Amino acid sequence: MPTIDLFELRNHFAMHDVLTCFNGPFSHGLIEEFGVAVRQHLEQRATERSDLLDVFAVYVELAQNVRNYVTTKGFTPGQPHNPDCAIITILWDGERFAVAAGNVVTHEDGSGLATRIDELNAMDKDGLRRRFKAQLRAPRPANSLGAGLGLLEIARRAGAPLTVARTPLAADWEFFSILVRI
Repeated sequence: MPTIDLFELRNHFAMHDVLTCFNGPFSHGLIEEFGVAVRQHLEQRATERSDLLDVFAVYVELAQNVRNYVTTKGFTPGQPHNPDCAIITILWDGERFAVAAGNVVTHEDGSGLATRIDELNAMDKDGLRRRFKAQLRAPRPANSLGAGLGLLEIARRAGAPLTVARTPLAADWEFFSILVRI
């Protein structure tokens, strides 16, 4: 059985100022428990309460988006590239907090999400606010897990454009990552 050099991993996290990281399958209970730990950790690091609230809100939205995606797609353990697993991390990029999340998605879903993020990145704060209000009034699509506000809320809380990375895996799969600087 291969082993992992935890000292090397810990040093890598320290070098990149990773405050916390979770890798594995997400569940509602796990998101809540990890969220408690995240909040406590951020309370020690955040200088402003608004930073804490923004980082925590983005963490919750990203974690729920991953969980909802896996749930709606019906992924089960053992499928190619463990699509039921994801990673989420909170770090300090030297200037601000950042939250990054990644999970396996279909190429089609990755393309759609990247396009939507590009559209949000092209909007200013006022445009994001107007789109958010319009979405609040819009009817919810059938079989929707939410009102479609998650990415809008993330973009509104971001202090810089959202960054996307897409890593092809096999056939119809890719690893989709998003980085949100608060």
